[in-house]
Amino acid sequence: MRHLAAALLLAVIAQPPRPAPPDRATATALFERLAGVWTGSGTILGQPSTVEMQWTPVLEGRFVRLTFASHIGLPPKTQHFEGHAYYEVRSAGRVRATWFDSSGLTRPIEATVEAASLVAAWGTPETEVGETTYRLVSDRALEVVDRVRGTDGTWRTFGRSTLSRTLPPR
Repeated sequence: MRHLAAALLLAVIAQPPRPAPPDRATATALFERLAGVWTGSGTILGQPSTVEMQWTPVLEGRFVRLTFASHIGLPPKTQHFEGHAYYEVRSAGRVRATWFDSSGLTRPIEATVEAASLVAAWGTPETEVGETTYRLVSDRALEVVDRVRGTDGTWRTFGRSTLSRTLPPR
C-alpha cells in the first residue's frame, strides 16, 4: 500500500504545472490582434475551400463578433457555409460565445486563450463536440484548425485553413 501511495505521489509531482488561465487583459489583447478581415484557403471536409472571416468589436465593445464564410469544393458543386459567433471576455479571462450558422445550428462555446491562440470548444454531447483553434502566426497570418470528437471519443481534423489579413481593424 505504501508503494502505491508513493507511486501516486510521484505521478502527481511529475505532472507539469497547468498554466494559469489568462487574465482579462491577455484575452482582450488577443481579440484586438484578431480584429480585421482575413481571407485564405485550405481544406474542409476533404475538399478544397476558400475562407473569409472577420473579427469585429460590437455592442459598445462588450462582444467580439466573428463572421465566417466558406466555399467548399470545386464548381459547379461548391457548397457555401457561413456562421456568426459572439464572443465575450468575462472575469479572469474566461471567454464564452454562442455560434449560429447557415445549417440552422446554435452552439455554445467555451474558449481559452493560449499564447497567440484562441481555442474554442464548441457543441454539446447531444449535438456534437468539437474545437476550433485560431492561431496567429504573425499579425498578418492566421491558421485555423477545426476538429470534431467522434462517438468513440477520438478527435478528427475536418478543416485546416491558412488566412492572411486583408483589411486592418476599423
